[in-house]
Amino acid sequence: MVFRSLICRLSLLVLLLALVFPTIAQEVDLDAGKELFRTNCATCHNRNMKDNLTGPALGGVQERWADYPEEDLYAWIRNSPALVSAGHPRAKQVYNEWNGLAMQAFPNLTDQEIANILGYIQGVYDGSYGGTTVVGDPTAPVKPEKPNNLPLFIALALILGILAVV
Repeated sequence: MVFRSLICRLSLLVLLLALVFPTIAQEVDLDAGKELFRTNCATCHNRNMKDNLTGPALGGVQERWADYPEEDLYAWIRNSPALVSAGHPRAKQVYNEWNGLAMQAFPNLTDQEIANILGYIQGVYDGSYGGTTVVGDPTAPVKPEKPNNLPLFIALALILGILAVV
């Protein structure tokens, strides 16, 4: 009797926790996706997401892969040649459309990082990502920001000044 009561209480607790704390899914970070896109994708894919470059335009990529599980698109991003070799229909179609041009593999990208990239791509494509303003040629390479070395130069000047006085 005590055992049955304990099981009922535990079941009720689990049910209550499941209702109060729904499954926590990580949110997509579009700014992180932007940085990942710049680092990994921008050399081959157009930043406006609408025009082809060395690789296809990425806008709407999730819609084009919608007939397949999300994991297939993630597998494509991580290692497209493996998916083509396995005979995946969509992978073979993209591979053939691009005359056998294989996409670079990104095996170290996590699911969250890929979700961030895909979220950023969709945000730029549909205009919902406000952090992107494409000025001038959207195919121009991204210039890295120069670090601010002023504090370093000031510290160096002070040290040299002290050494000169001594």
